[in-house]
Amino acid sequence: MSELSVERAQRELRNAFVGGGPGMLISGAFWLCAALVATQRGIAPAFTTLFVSGIFIFPLTALVCRFVFKRRAPDHANPIGRIALESTIAMISGLVVASLLLPLRPDWVFPIAAIAVGSHFFAFRSAYGDASFWLLGALLTALGASELFGMTNLDQSLLFLFAAIEIAFGVWLTRREWTPSLTPSQP
Repeated sequence: MSELSVERAQRELRNAFVGGGPGMLISGAFWLCAALVATQRGIAPAFTTLFVSGIFIFPLTALVCRFVFKRRAPDHANPIGRIALESTIAMISGLVVASLLLPLRPDWVFPIAAIAVGSHFFAFRSAYGDASFWLLGALLTALGASELFGMTNLDQSLLFLFAAIEIAFGVWLTRREWTPSLTPSQP
């Protein structure tokens, strides 16, 4: 592939990943699973559920985009795709910090996880060329911060609310970006 313009590279990613919608839906489903585990088994098993399932978000998203939405993977030469990966590495660091707090401050684990996950979505604005990811990042980061700093007292409801926001955003993005008439070969 010849050098891409930023806009074209972003358009290619939006097309390949249906605007990020399927990834949001999968992530939201995993937060919902963690919420259900938290209500039945507690914080530590719920965090393990979230962390382990999170490993599968990208591969599942790629499969869903390819086989359900018939989208072609972005070109490996697309430099914009690295932005999401780089923000994911930072997010994982935040999740590791959250996990270290399990024995000391279990009440801080999911607020910090929410901040780590929410803040990594700010980079998706650059990856997809879609400023609505700033809104998503702000909502999720503020949700985690409000719980961490005692402005709210949601406990396990934080996980359900986080899941609901991601799922709603995922549905909106998918509906907005999915055009059945768009063939997989079109950027």
